Amino acid sequence: MNGNQTIDVNSLIDRMQKEDNRNKRMIRSVYYLYIFCTVFYALLFIINPDPDLTIYDRLGGLFYVLAFLTGAFFFRREYRGLKNADYTLPLKQLLEMNVVRYRFLSWKWIIILLILLLIDAGISISFLNPGRLMQFSILEKLVIIHGVYWSILVASGIVGYVLWKKRTYPIWRDSKSLLNELIG
Repeated sequence: MNGNQTIDVNSLIDRMQKEDNRNKRMIRSVYYLYIFCTVFYALLFIINPDPDLTIYDRLGGLFYVLAFLTGAFFFRREYRGLKNADYTLPLKQLLEMNVVRYRFLSWKWIIILLILLLIDAGISISFLNPGRLMQFSILEKLVIIHGVYWSILVASGIVGYVLWKKRTYPIWRDSKSLLNELIG
């Protein structure tokens, strides 16, 4: 039961498929973007023979490549999981999977955080270059860089949460409620 209303299983499965299809398209696009960025940053910062590239640039670029490569593997795995989703499983098993898959906080955040920290390390190392932002001390550079970077990430996280609450939370809530009905 969801409040005083009975949850329509067919409607729930239709909503799941619609959300999964939307996520599949988005994840596939992000996967291709991460592949592009991996190659781009590898060519720009690691393979590029330009003598003006400093060790800071190359090391920062290495962190970017590691971040985007990690992201590419992660999003490919996520895409395959959604592509192979089986909506014909027994209802209890499908609902148990939904409760895990559609929740906001999960183990996936660890990988996302790793990617964000690798990018953060790349940005930080790049801007530690004595030739950049010379009017600031190293500490001031790091505070400015992290202030801007993490502010953008927090704003993005808030937008992501609002989108989850609007689109995915109802599926998660209904799946959890229906699962509790089946178990209890």
